[in-house]
Amino acid sequence: MEKQMKIAAEIFKKYGLDFETAERAGGWTNAVWLNGGLALRLAKETGSDRIRREVERSKVFPASVGYPKNIAVGVTEGYEWSLSERVQGQVLSSVWNDLTWSEKVKARKQIIEMVNGVHATPVGEVEHLTLKTAWYNSFDRDQSLADIARYVAKGLFTSEQGRNLHDALERFYEWNVSVTPVLCHGDMTTDNLLWHDGDVVSLLDFEHAVIATPQLDVHSVANLALVPYDEVASMDRILMKEQNHEIEEYVAEIISLLKPFLSTQSDKDLFLGYNILFRQRFLEFWLAGSDDDMKKCDAYQKMLSFSDGNGGYLSDLF
Repeated sequence: MEKQMKIAAEIFKKYGLDFETAERAGGWTNAVWLNGGLALRLAKETGSDRIRREVERSKVFPASVGYPKNIAVGVTEGYEWSLSERVQGQVLSSVWNDLTWSEKVKARKQIIEMVNGVHATPVGEVEHLTLKTAWYNSFDRDQSLADIARYVAKGLFTSEQGRNLHDALERFYEWNVSVTPVLCHGDMTTDNLLWHDGDVVSLLDFEHAVIATPQLDVHSVANLALVPYDEVASMDRILMKEQNHEIEEYVAEIISLLKPFLSTQSDKDLFLGYNILFRQRFLEFWLAGSDDDMKKCDAYQKMLSFSDGNGGYLSDLF
């Protein structure tokens, strides 16, 4: 990180800012600093062009996305970087627990508006800059189905449960080549959204943007809204057990917001398929580890839910 800090200091100096006033922000694949009215993203490894491709794509985003205005982009000693105007706000994940349920509903409506803006981006103008499959799975039909058979052989699922998962993925792959794709964000998390003065103001970090059917983003939005905690010992459910009127109203509002995205059979099959493939990724991580207590594996518990053939914990959306 010392190398990145040195590069960051040089870039800020060109714009009249001292690195001592820079504030380190989040970032998994990039280092991010906020300084004055500027935001700097700097790759953690050399040889990548993801930031530059993202900046180029952002030029055609509609204003509803709230993407920050870019100032400069470059490569220093092999590390790519971009400098943009700083968008005032906090990442949504840092304030979510403090929001009222009505504020949470408002936030979800604004997120959906942003996603619709992304999906409206002309594919032809960004396709050459964008991935063709999501980051979390190979999206190889034969491999996906072979993985399901392996889980059945290991005793993780019964034959009937495995058949339900197999059939769901078969339907997913059939529709996935026939439904018109759009530009998707591809990595919708509350860490990639900014909240300011009562509003979601910006959708950030499009490095994993992908040309895919819109249900790729819809499945992420649904899980963000209804299953906010991914790594838990016991399954979160869409119908929360707490007798809380505000929570019940929130869930009902979210379901009404999401149902229009799932109006056809192809919508539902693609939505369920993305959910299964996403959970498969994390189930594989778990199986590669040393802990064999599957009750602790959230990804497995959610796949077990989907194996009912009726949409599992997301069945209220179908």
